[in-house]
Amino acid sequence: MLENLLIGLRACLEPQQLLFMVLGTFGGMWVGVIPGLGPITAMALLIPFTFSMEPLSALLMLASISAAANCSGSFTSILLNVPGETTSAATCFDGYPMARQGRARVAIGLSIGASFFGAVAGMVAVILLTKPLLALAQAFGPAEYFALALLGLSVVAVLSEGARVKGIVMAALGLSFSFVGVDAVIGEARFTFGILDLQSGIGLVPATVGLFAVSEIMEWIVSREAVSRMAKLEGSVWEGVKDTFRYPVALVRSTVIGIVTGIVPGVGAVAASFLAYAVEKRASATPERFGEGAPEGVIAPESANNSAVCAGLIPALTLGIPGGATSALLLVALTVHGLRPGAMLFTSQPQLIWGFFVGLMVGALLFAAIGMLMTDIFARVTLLRAEILAPVFLVISFAGVYAQDQRVFDVFLCIGFGVMGYFARRFGYPVVPLVVGLVLGTMAETSFHQGLTIAGGSVLGMLMHPIVALLLTTAVLLLAWPLLSALLRSRHAAGRA
Repeated sequence: MLENLLIGLRACLEPQQLLFMVLGTFGGMWVGVIPGLGPITAMALLIPFTFSMEPLSALLMLASISAAANCSGSFTSILLNVPGETTSAATCFDGYPMARQGRARVAIGLSIGASFFGAVAGMVAVILLTKPLLALAQAFGPAEYFALALLGLSVVAVLSEGARVKGIVMAALGLSFSFVGVDAVIGEARFTFGILDLQSGIGLVPATVGLFAVSEIMEWIVSREAVSRMAKLEGSVWEGVKDTFRYPVALVRSTVIGIVTGIVPGVGAVAASFLAYAVEKRASATPERFGEGAPEGVIAPESANNSAVCAGLIPALTLGIPGGATSALLLVALTVHGLRPGAMLFTSQPQLIWGFFVGLMVGALLFAAIGMLMTDIFARVTLLRAEILAPVFLVISFAGVYAQDQRVFDVFLCIGFGVMGYFARRFGYPVVPLVVGLVLGTMAETSFHQGLTIAGGSVLGMLMHPIVALLLTTAVLLLAWPLLSALLRSRHAAGRA
């Protein structure tokens, strides 16, 4: 192991590799802060330019773009309540309230610290646990995916505390939106109303940018205030980085959730960030602080989504099954260089694999350093008034949504979701459950049909698998916990009386 790490360190610290990592980090940072654009578009555009590069240089540059964009997407979530990346949507819940309190630099420091820890811990997990976790990843079939989706949907009850009925309504609405488009099982169009653009379904990017960004910009226009109500900036980014490690339990717990979730192909960092946030809120002795600027509310989603992205490399490099879109593009880059994922890749190309692994940890350090240097510039955006910010970020948001698939229809979808999000907030309906339902709805439906087919049409037979039973039990406990805790409190109060 130590010998392999030294081989990787020598390979990734060559001047050429460092140059590509620095370029990828800078590019990823700017891509990440543009809502809706993200690393996928940038990586896809750059893959043709990597044909003439060495395989390690190509992989490190593409991975640096992905890692930096994944981290910097939280900057706009914190500063403007606009997730630069869908993986950063959960960071809005407590990051933006901190910015409203004038603590934007502290919140960004928390994000950088948690992202760095999550990325490094995720890569350590990849290095140490690839072989044993490979068996776990192979154990997941359609029934397990279905149960995992239900577990994610049970998070709605946690995130909607105080408005459970409204949360369930919004989750159901999100599920209904996930059914729009061509049915993945029988291949027939559903709920498209004759609109061809809806046959590919409702994209997550226009939905999240609309619900979070456009609706927030509408709030700016109505309020005519700066983002920071304090009209000044307090604290420092270094204070935020140090504060990250004041919550070691939250940091480690969320990182583990991200690693476990990231190993399962198809689940992704979005589900990991929402799940980690929900678990942290449920585990807190003071859950009422969440949504009001709780540091753990920034730490949990950021450490989880970064560790999940790294853990997604396990099925990608060992089985050739991408854990998400970014790992899929990395597999494409491997293929165009004549390399195939699998056990032979680890034995025949140790310099490539270990250089890539160590390079990702070096890249996380590069991002943390560059991010800390640039935080003050980004944070000053919160001092600008709405008359300046609103038109600029409306244009950026729409451009990012259009850039993903080059469809004007997505821009109109974004506007529609923005209006919906604005009025949902006005009437106290949480938008997070809608996003969770949209994210997990397709996976739940497809996995249910496939699992039912494999089980010969027996629902009970499908649900009796050990992993399925464990995941469903966890989901039931999450849903029942508020009632159980209330009963325990009432018994404790009666006993004291």
